[in-house]
Amino acid sequence: MHKRALLLVFLAACLIFPFRALAQDPASKPQAQPELLAEGTRAPSFTVPDIFDRKVDLGQYLGKAPVVLSFWSIYCDSCVDEMVALQKLEDKYQGQGLVIFAVNEDLKVPKDRIRRFVERLEKFRGKITYPLLFDEDSRIFKAFGVTTLPTLILIDRQGDVAGYSRGFDPEEEPQLLARIETLVKGAEEAVVPLPAADRSQLATVSGEAALCGFFDNSGWRKSFSGNDSFEQELELTRDLARRAATRQAVVEATRLLGINLYSNAVPEGCVSPNGIHLARDPFDMNDPTSNLLGLINYSNFFETVEEQELLIDQTYYTTRKVRIWLDSLSSELTSMGYLFEPLRMTFTYVNMSPLDQKEFLRSLLANSKFIGRFETPIFTHISTSQVFEVYTSSQGFADEILNIDFGRMEVFVEDVTPTTLELEVWK
Repeated sequence: MHKRALLLVFLAACLIFPFRALAQDPASKPQAQPELLAEGTRAPSFTVPDIFDRKVDLGQYLGKAPVVLSFWSIYCDSCVDEMVALQKLEDKYQGQGLVIFAVNEDLKVPKDRIRRFVERLEKFRGKITYPLLFDEDSRIFKAFGVTTLPTLILIDRQGDVAGYSRGFDPEEEPQLLARIETLVKGAEEAVVPLPAADRSQLATVSGEAALCGFFDNSGWRKSFSGNDSFEQELELTRDLARRAATRQAVVEATRLLGINLYSNAVPEGCVSPNGIHLARDPFDMNDPTSNLLGLINYSNFFETVEEQELLIDQTYYTTRKVRIWLDSLSSELTSMGYLFEPLRMTFTYVNMSPLDQKEFLRSLLANSKFIGRFETPIFTHISTSQVFEVYTSSQGFADEILNIDFGRMEVFVEDVTPTTLELEVWK
């Protein structure tokens, strides 16, 4: 029973860390994990083949130029992300003043399999022009005391270990690349760390839109408006999917800052359940999220890093990886009167019937940029009250209400306190 338990533990470990299972022989006796070489230690030299069986000698670079070793596996997604990031420095220096090696640890994987993986990597993620080494018997892995993937080892121009980076976080890519560049430029030209105002976060967002129109057995025939151009209808659908992804990026960015605005669901179909054709514009959903979208300059705070688009059946999909400049966006929202924690406010309605209250709420949601959520009104024989959570001060919200056109209703704000306000409605 004890042996069976040990076997289950080993199999679970292989499932969680497949790249380490491939990089070491499971039949070997367990050994104490080595420690990473201390900073300042002379980097060991080695000669190993690259994945195309050409010999590479590290010794010819030590003491002549800074060296970066990136340990990777084809089963490690973050390893591949790190390799793609390092290519930016390879493109910048083009082999002058910086040497980069990616050291593969897939010992139980045929080299042809690794080569095919690299071919697909370069087809879909871009060319890798620095050498990709194959670590026979994990010699380099063990010599440096590496225990996890990915691990990045920095070697200075004197040939000494200058630092490590375990794991790869896309959000910290600029800082990592800047740290490597300090080795190239020297201490006297050290790269200044990114200021707090440039703090960023990567997020993956998506959008989708249905290709609307009339279909038969051969496919799409014409749009609801009678337009016969498939290309025009597809471009409209593509734009709606992109706008939905943009909207989702703003929702994710504000959420990261602690703001959860009220947001109507973006229609994905072409007609509503009762047969009404939907306009479907994600930028015009009559809610606080749409109102914020209309006020900020998206390109100032969001940068598209990757984007994929595809029409599947009758739906167009957009998936986008965006970098969000959080501090810049935070400063912009602050200047617009936003708070980053919800303020719970109680409204007391004076001279307002239930139908007036519904009309008031519809108009308020369609015009406000601060509402997070609201509760069901409480009706008594003498008054009606309702609780709102808003991301601004009570006076800021009161001022916003006074600037909204409620149509046939005249709305007046009275008795504003930090947590309450009173509304009078006249027609």
